[in-house]
Amino acid sequence: MNTKESLIRIIFLSLLLYSMLSLAASGRELEEALAKKQELEKQLGLLTSQKQALQDKLSREISEEEIEQLARQRLGLVKAGEKIFYFTDREGRPWNWQ
Repeated sequence: MNTKESLIRIIFLSLLLYSMLSLAASGRELEEALAKKQELEKQLGLLTSQKQALQDKLSREISEEEIEQLARQRLGLVKAGEKIFYFTDREGRPWNWQ
């Protein structure tokens, strides 16, 4: 075997090794991309179900009692004639019920 053939074999083996390593790296990237795709599909399913639940909630009719309850809880509103009591500690800060 002469020097030229040895050099060609070394170059060929180097290119083959490089190709194999590149293929392995591409395979890992593909696996990571597929795992990410599955995670995103799972999130999409969850968000789609949440969207549907919110659309259902928007489309249903709200009763007067529900409106009153929301106004009391979220906005702190009271009916005319009702009395409001504020509890404070000794320094005048609002009382912490928790």
